[in-house]
Amino acid sequence: MPNMGDYRETYDNFTWDKAKEMLGYKDGDPINIGWFCSDRICEMGKADKLALIWEGFTGAVEKYTFDELRVNTNTYGAFLRSIGVKEGDRVCIFMDKIPDLYFSFLGILKIGAIAQPLFSAFGEEALHTRMESATSSVILTTKKHFRKVRRIKDQLPELRHIVVVDDDTLKFEERESAFILKKAEKVDKFDICTTGPESPSVLHYTSGTTGQP
Repeated sequence: MPNMGDYRETYDNFTWDKAKEMLGYKDGDPINIGWFCSDRICEMGKADKLALIWEGFTGAVEKYTFDELRVNTNTYGAFLRSIGVKEGDRVCIFMDKIPDLYFSFLGILKIGAIAQPLFSAFGEEALHTRMESATSSVILTTKKHFRKVRRIKDQLPELRHIVVVDDDTLKFEERESAFILKKAEKVDKFDICTTGPESPSVLHYTSGTTGQP
């Protein structure tokens, strides 16, 4: 629920009908989480409000408005469609907490695909187990983690694309490429996939301590 104010009061008086009213949602309406978290807020007149503040380990700070969030997520969505990602496909995000993680996440949702975020400290075995289980078709990663993915790609026949988002100078092999958001042509208008409140959107694996199902 947006801007809930007092947590205890909201908790004690919570109903789904009240939540839907606050979100402006009516039963039967299409809803896309990616749109809801970016475009909708822009349409409410808050396009220039701050949406994301990122601070790197070196102290670098980047700030993005909701309009920049909207455009950057559109751009990611358009790229994923251009390489053949379809509604229901699983797309892994295997990177540290950089702005591209958040932009790609919402971009995946905007095209109706399923976001599969993976802990960036995973080794090859943990990575392979989750990607094989999910039959992931694409993985978005960074130069730092790229070689982990490369070493297991031949064991993942469903994996069609390994995409590096922070370095386009690497020597790529089959099924490998780069997408650099800051160099890409920005997408202002985008055909967002119509999804419903029960449409799958995120595939999140636990630590694995409970064993295989």
